Amino acid sequence: MGKIIHELKKVSGRFVFPALIPKKPNSEKVLIIKDNSIGDFLLFSGILSFYIRHFGDKVYCLVNNNVEDAARLYTKNVIVIDNKKYFASLKYRYELLNCLNDIGFGMAVNSILNSSESRDMLHILKIPMTYLYGGVVMDLKKKRRWKNVASIIPSLEMFDEKGIYTKVLNHERHFMERILNVKVSDDDIKPYIPLKDTISERVINKFSLYGGKYIAFSFSSASLKKNYPADKFMEVIGYLHRRLNIKAILIGHDQYGSVELPDFIIDLRGKTSLTDAFSIIKHSRFFIGNETGTTHASWIMGVPTVMIYGGGHFGGFPPEYNSGNTVYKYMDCYCCNWGCKYADIPVPCIKEISVSDIIKVAEKVLS
Repeated sequence: MGKIIHELKKVSGRFVFPALIPKKPNSEKVLIIKDNSIGDFLLFSGILSFYIRHFGDKVYCLVNNNVEDAARLYTKNVIVIDNKKYFASLKYRYELLNCLNDIGFGMAVNSILNSSESRDMLHILKIPMTYLYGGVVMDLKKKRRWKNVASIIPSLEMFDEKGIYTKVLNHERHFMERILNVKVSDDDIKPYIPLKDTISERVINKFSLYGGKYIAFSFSSASLKKNYPADKFMEVIGYLHRRLNIKAILIGHDQYGSVELPDFIIDLRGKTSLTDAFSIIKHSRFFIGNETGTTHASWIMGVPTVMIYGGGHFGGFPPEYNSGNTVYKYMDCYCCNWGCKYADIPVPCIKEISVSDIIKVAEKVLS
């Protein structure tokens, strides 16, 4: 019954809201939509900055509420969406749509295919120059419903000649180049985090930490099936502690509950903001984590990083710089878009990565 009510709210809004929201004159303001995860946003940061350089302060960025802290490092023009509330509450949905309508955007850019919320917004608001992307790790569905509503930019090939996913950053570059009719270099769209030293040093002092005198790590990711087993993770952290003779800082969410931690670990799970976590990572000697936002933040900031990398989107989200190194166990079912055929949690391509394989990559990074 709950699912039926949810669908009724979802569909009815598409008929009701266009009549309730009066059209405002369009301006030159540009809406850039990136309402997915922290890692996706950080990989997109160089692209966002290019849009801002191109259009100036006309650019507004719509992000998920858990990304707001990071987005405000790049622009003050941040609009926040709570994806959990969007379809659940007609009142919330109306207020957000009305807010976007009041700003009066003349252009909207959305490369995200897995966000039905952002597609719903664009279909209701019908911003004059709306651009959607044809496909990243999945194809845009129901393309005919966008006739006379949006321009759909044809995508790059989904897989390369080796059968692995084309890098998402390459898709984002291609999408932007087609919209703006420009050619950009790698440096033009290089992901970065503009975290001021004064801010990061204040955070280090707040938690009584010392730059370079600790390693940082995180158990958590966006999905439990992508999390490396906690007991094996602790073996790796124990080895690094003995190898470097320094403390370890645990950040992120408390997905594992009350895992017993040794004395050399300072547990800051749930005690930091997103920018606090970036600051702690920035001053660490070394970072290790699953393929998640904090791990991407680490290599982007040039911190020696080991990423435990699964096969669901293999090739799509690799580290771009030498500071980032991946460890993975190849399987013939890679590139499944996380529709794993096994019921295991975590999935086999994560769970079967050995402690010794991670340590080998860590030693390579440390040397």
